Amino acid sequence: MIFLQVSEAPSMEVLDLILKGGWVMVALGILLVYSIYVLIERMLYFNQQNIAPAEKSRRHIELLRTGENHGASQLCTTVKGSWGRIFIHAGSANNLEEVDQLLSDATNIEIAHYEKGLSSLSLIAGVAPLLGFIGTIFGVITIFFDISVSQDISIAVISEGLYQKMVSSAGGLVVGILAFSAYHIFQQKIDRFSRNIQEHALLVKLAQKESQS
Repeated sequence: MIFLQVSEAPSMEVLDLILKGGWVMVALGILLVYSIYVLIERMLYFNQQNIAPAEKSRRHIELLRTGENHGASQLCTTVKGSWGRIFIHAGSANNLEEVDQLLSDATNIEIAHYEKGLSSLSLIAGVAPLLGFIGTIFGVITIFFDISVSQDISIAVISEGLYQKMVSSAGGLVVGILAFSAYHIFQQKIDRFSRNIQEHALLVKLAQKESQS
């Protein structure tokens, strides 16, 4: 009876491979955890900021057009989130210039709350790939130093060192892509929110002008 001995192909354990990436992987791990924290925290915050339904938006304009400023302010208190906090000021203004200033200031404050933590995501998106590349460069330098000492330039020695050190570049790209994608997704949400506020603010100013004429 003939037994065929089948040799198992070597496999790469992900955890072991990550650990072989060196000290850079620790820094990238910290950046990854922080990016995920900001991502989750911002998602929860954005989900709490409601835009007024169409019927409430129309009702708000009608109340301002007829001079019922108190009723308009009361309506805004029923809308949770940034929309209500911004347009609650429209009913307390005495003239159009004051309306414009109050709405502008309130909008800037709310947008600043929206953008909290996004600058760090932008920074991580740029730094993480560079950090991973630095780890690879240091690894390559180490490989060639070892070759110069041992005088062994076999493909096995070079390839083993390179695939280990390329892990840091891959890790940097993964963290950078996550942070970059999250940053731009949130920026798109902020842009949509800003457009919605600007459109309704224009209607508010027109309604206030009509009520004062």
